[in-house]
Amino acid sequence: IGRLEERKNVVRIIEAFEILKEKLKIPHKLVLAGKRGYGYEKIRFTIEDSRFKNDIEELGYISEEEKWPLLRNAAVFVFPSHYEGFGIPVLEAQSVGTPVVTAEVASLPEIGGTGAVYVDPDRAESIAEGIQLVLTNEGVRSDIIEKATRNVGRFSWASCAQGIFRILLDGK
Repeated sequence: IGRLEERKNVVRIIEAFEILKEKLKIPHKLVLAGKRGYGYEKIRFTIEDSRFKNDIEELGYISEEEKWPLLRNAAVFVFPSHYEGFGIPVLEAQSVGTPVVTAEVASLPEIGGTGAVYVDPDRAESIAEGIQLVLTNEGVRSDIIEKATRNVGRFSWASCAQGIFRILLDGK
């Protein structure tokens, strides 16, 4: 979920999906949701060239109302972005109990905390391994969902307001 552009690493997600389809014969579909952005032509070509293109759904822009059921029903939320200013989609997936596989770069480890599986965004094999771990190891899946539930609380509006209040009160 997010703009389909180069920095979101969609091509590597597709490559990881292909590895999983070939290696594990997973029955899953890859669902991509978001407007087309910079570098979309390479993404389109990768989809069209994929042996599994019939299992790749491109939804385009989706509304807030459409986003939440999509997140809730996902087997895994894959977000190996090369750069994020904050990483709200990771928290959104965590907030509905969907396990997250994300990149070990930029702000994403800080945002995901211990409630995510981290991968090398430059290696489709690493992304595939992270997804495989979540899909096939119930212990890992349950553990990261439990940790993610606690993690989301760190970013609530209440904790944000308390932090601002402390800064204003302390003058620091």
